[in-house]
Amino acid sequence: MLPSRSPREVLARAEELGLSLRSPAEELTQRLAQDDAVLETLRSLDPALVDHDPTQGRAALSVRDPAPTRTTRPPLFWRGEQPDPPAPATVADRRGPTWISVVDDPRVSPGGPLTGWEVGVKDLMAVEGCELTAGTRAHQGRTAAADAPAVAALRSAGATIRGTVNLHALAYGATGTSSDWGVPTNPAVAGAIPGGSSSGSAAAVAEGTAALALGTDTSGSIRIPAALCGVVGLKPTRGLVSTQGCHPLSPTLDHIGPLGASVRPVAAAMSALAGWSGWRLPEEPEGTIRVGVLGGYFAEGVTAPVATAFAHACEQLERHGVELVPVELPLARHVPGAQIALLGTEALESNLETLRARGGLLPADVRLRLEAGLARTPEQYAVSRALAARLRVQVDTALELCHALICPTTAITAPSPDTSHVEVDGAQVTVQFSLTRLTMPFNFSGHPALTLPLRDGWREDGAGEAGPGAREGERARVAAPVGLQVIGRSGADQDLLALSAHLEQILT
Repeated sequence: MLPSRSPREVLARAEELGLSLRSPAEELTQRLAQDDAVLETLRSLDPALVDHDPTQGRAALSVRDPAPTRTTRPPLFWRGEQPDPPAPATVADRRGPTWISVVDDPRVSPGGPLTGWEVGVKDLMAVEGCELTAGTRAHQGRTAAADAPAVAALRSAGATIRGTVNLHALAYGATGTSSDWGVPTNPAVAGAIPGGSSSGSAAAVAEGTAALALGTDTSGSIRIPAALCGVVGLKPTRGLVSTQGCHPLSPTLDHIGPLGASVRPVAAAMSALAGWSGWRLPEEPEGTIRVGVLGGYFAEGVTAPVATAFAHACEQLERHGVELVPVELPLARHVPGAQIALLGTEALESNLETLRARGGLLPADVRLRLEAGLARTPEQYAVSRALAARLRVQVDTALELCHALICPTTAITAPSPDTSHVEVDGAQVTVQFSLTRLTMPFNFSGHPALTLPLRDGWREDGAGEAGPGAREGERARVAAPVGLQVIGRSGADQDLLALSAHLEQILT
């Protein structure tokens, strides 16, 4: 079921599209085999869920009381209104590799709620007067005459657009380590990757050279670097923020959203991006907050530092009166294979002209991923789209009973740049998959998802300040942030931001 194209068929497909394959044959063959192994998670999907009523994919909600009576989430109201947050001071020393271009005297429209807020924009979006490179020399030479709508919305709200920030080239990688303009440092963990693909966006906020940043998120590319760098990042509801003026990776999965040091600036940015005129974060909730703790797929493959920090966060939430109930989304375990099929197909289509004309200028890992997309088939793509629709129903069902869902943002803390695999439960897992496995389901479902930083994580290392729980004889535990992912109802981004701000207060 759902076979991939063979290496011989890949070569024929490349010739049909006018492509010269530049990746070494052995590496491409290995990549095709790796992707095909992940596709088994899609092949294991019950065909009935594709061919029949999408409500067959409803969530499995389990509760702790012996006689479950929960049929809907409890009433929750929000009181008061927080004032607009003041613009924080930023560090003026903006340079590479975090920043790609810096505008010394930007055009500003003062007077709006974001007046004084200095912003870095992922170099995948058009910024007036800046070259759009998408992180690679293959895209040099194109200077934007006008802002992308998302950038224009922030500028109209008074923000100071300071320039463009780095990224994993073409936004096609979760580590943030592949750009022709260097690798941004992770300000939260010395010697660790920043995460990607919005690496510069998270690094700029974490290092203080930007008070706000814009990023894109196709499989977790806002939430992953935000989690690894210890800041807040939001992937809004699909379609809420325009992606016009942004170089596409996967139009089905692409989102644009903000990053900030806390929920308040992210909420202020979203108010401008979504056109919520006059909306502000409320002050406090009135009523019982019920949160679904995602288990099953979302509890698997998670390393000890992340699992420990997440469990501690859940304990804190319960102590402060948040009702936690276990929830499973059975369809989520089929998403990794669907992501290979859907993203591989659309990324190749979006970048076909670049690959055909300037593929030799692309970073090797990005070129390899694009060429591996030649193995995808229309049948794999169609089933992946159908799975996305069923998963959306499943998440909607869970959120009929809870105000939000939570899980870790990434399965690992930030590793070193030379780490390609990590050991989880005795198995070797790629860093790429460990970073994206928990975020990608919500690109498929389209629900808004925000990451909050937890400060009690760690990674084992040979140097650095020992983190919590280190014992004599162990390698040093270097303090490293962990992300708490909060998922809200589709279209209810304001409620998600209000709830996330409340959880942030509890956890800080």
